[in-house]
Amino acid sequence: MNPDFPVVGYIQLDNSLLEISEIVNGLEVPWDIETAEDGKLWFTQINGTLHLLDLKTGRQKMIYQVPGLIAKKSYGLLGMAVHPEKKWVFLHYTFAKEQGGLDEEIFSRLERYTFNGQTLGQAKIILDSLPGATYHNGSRIAISEDGKLYFSLGDVGKVDLVLDDAFAGGKIHRLNLDGSIPEDNPIPGSSVWAKGLRNSQGLAFGKNGKLYGSDHGAITDDEINLLTKGGNYGWPEVHGYIDQEKEKLYASNYSTKEPLIAWTPTIAAAGLAFYHTAQIPEWENSLLLATMKGMSIRILHLDETGNQILSEDIFLQKSLGRIRDIAVASDGSIYFSTSNRDWHPRFQPWMYDGLPEGPDRILRIRKMGNNEKPIHGLPVFKKESEAIALMDENWNYGINQELESGAKLYNTHCLVCHGPEGKGSEDLIPPISETDWVVGDKGRLIRLMLAGLSGKIEVNGKQYNQEMPAFDHLTDRELADILTFLRNHFGNKASAVIPGEVYEERKGLRK
Repeated sequence: MNPDFPVVGYIQLDNSLLEISEIVNGLEVPWDIETAEDGKLWFTQINGTLHLLDLKTGRQKMIYQVPGLIAKKSYGLLGMAVHPEKKWVFLHYTFAKEQGGLDEEIFSRLERYTFNGQTLGQAKIILDSLPGATYHNGSRIAISEDGKLYFSLGDVGKVDLVLDDAFAGGKIHRLNLDGSIPEDNPIPGSSVWAKGLRNSQGLAFGKNGKLYGSDHGAITDDEINLLTKGGNYGWPEVHGYIDQEKEKLYASNYSTKEPLIAWTPTIAAAGLAFYHTAQIPEWENSLLLATMKGMSIRILHLDETGNQILSEDIFLQKSLGRIRDIAVASDGSIYFSTSNRDWHPRFQPWMYDGLPEGPDRILRIRKMGNNEKPIHGLPVFKKESEAIALMDENWNYGINQELESGAKLYNTHCLVCHGPEGKGSEDLIPPISETDWVVGDKGRLIRLMLAGLSGKIEVNGKQYNQEMPAFDHLTDRELADILTFLRNHFGNKASAVIPGEVYEERKGLRK
């Protein structure tokens, strides 16, 4: 029996016509998808369920529900890897511990299970009580040809600890499949393989066992990195390329790796796969990148050594919405999952005008045969000439000329999170309208912009627990203009900030 998966459109390349079909529908944030040699497709949902789809029959079944998991916003059941020969499945998920009746403290766990053909069992903890948070838990898992387990964990908001080798967050970890530490790891007795990463949600092996990873930037510099033994990728001291003076100073003292490519504005670089086959010759020897904020698939063409990205092609931009993961099957077919029902569009709707309605789904891209004809009336997508604006950055605030510079800077650096009305997102991002944090102590406000924030903060009587990146890369004049705009808009009325005040606070932080 060959399932009749509904076709939703096509991709026209130079010489190849690709068919896009819907493989699974009715999903809620499918986080990880894995292909298998036996014609099966594994996938998880953030709520803790693991599913197996038979691509030959179209039959799907839920085979496991992770017990004790906590799933909210961007955390729950995250990374997955499948070892078909040993019939092992590795899962990474978040859980919570009560703090004496107070707030829940979030942790995460990496476990290995045995698959008996029907469900999972014989759970073995590989890494337990990893630091967690309401954001930046990562993660992805990949198994190398030599039988090593690679696992990414985000910085979990502990930015100051990311470069500390003793802290698990902001790292790529390397383990034996039984959870023991390989003897040839860069730090004896430690699982840390690479560090200085913010929130890596993509891992993929290319030619000659080279490991690539995607990493979320804050406001700037999403990255693709070639992850090498003992590599330091700089976060939070270095954002993207080493091109700022303070980044150059850090890199002169600590050996620091630059990304192969970086994007500003950020595109929320997520799942990553290596296209190893000539089935689609235009994409052979490329990294396939799923993007969520960018709502596209990026084709990153590698050179023969795999050490450089030569060019980038953009497909399906704003056509299917947020794309979280991507995988390549042995026959050259490509599978990818949407993430339109996750927290981000609900909390920041101004970024997603025209987002597809309905549940999330998994789709397949395959090359059509020479005798196959496209269905008339279905869309045909081609390579985009350039990245299109993710949202309208030209909001009209009805302000006087003195505030225009600050308004434009706000649109570039702050609009994504705080929105066009400065209200933020309830329970997630604090408002900047009518709040003492904006109209009160100028010095505190300037220091906050320069140093950033990670952790709990109380605004207008409500607690928030998110990260705000540092904006110390902006000039004194730019920061003064943004803060003057904030202090005289969104219902606020307070004195201006002048560049000299920013200069003095910046100098004080450097001491």
